[in-house]
Amino acid sequence: MRAIFFLLLLSNIIFLLVQWLYPYHPQLQKPRLPVAAKTLQLLNEGDAHVLTQTVESAEAGHSEAPAATATPSRLCYTLGPFKKQQDAQEVALKFRQNKIEISSRASKEKEYMGMMVYIDQHDTREAAVKTAETLATEGVRDYIIVNEPGKKNILSLGVFGLKKNALRRQQSIARFGYDVKTEARYRNRTIYWLDYSESENESLTRFIDQLKQQKGISRISRPCAL
Repeated sequence: MRAIFFLLLLSNIIFLLVQWLYPYHPQLQKPRLPVAAKTLQLLNEGDAHVLTQTVESAEAGHSEAPAATATPSRLCYTLGPFKKQQDAQEVALKFRQNKIEISSRASKEKEYMGMMVYIDQHDTREAAVKTAETLATEGVRDYIIVNEPGKKNILSLGVFGLKKNALRRQQSIARFGYDVKTEARYRNRTIYWLDYSESENESLTRFIDQLKQQKGISRISRPCAL
């Protein structure tokens, strides 16, 4: 009996101690809302307006982004010049065998022939021949009498590829008392070009490199015509 009494007393003491340490709260007390719930309650109409402005600003910023860089125009190519039409035709055939369309065209140009040394002011051919005979006595025997529009009965004393050689010839003849002149000489010629719009393959690239080395042919890049 004493043991049972002692246990009941101990139980009451423990119960009172628990009540003192952890006071009872009524179950009807409103629970605190989570932080997230308070945040949602703050989204009133004013905040929604600010949010709308933020979204609109972001969309405006997106629309003002710089445009992408434009793609460069497509390139086409020209091979030339070819001095002979046959050479151009052979190269064009090589391209067509590689299934690349290519077209040819011709153009006129002046080709530099050299510097001519001459004596003019002859009224007749006989006068030009007399000058030549006089120079022959001085050892000058290389000459030709030229008749062309604007230059009749002139005595040509040679055409030189290098200007310094032409000047040397001029000075050597002038010492005999003649008015010796020099003039660059040109001739008209037809040259040929090949045009294509598709990049060549590796085999044709090597072929073009050979043309550059052997015949001085150039490969020119250019914007394609619209």
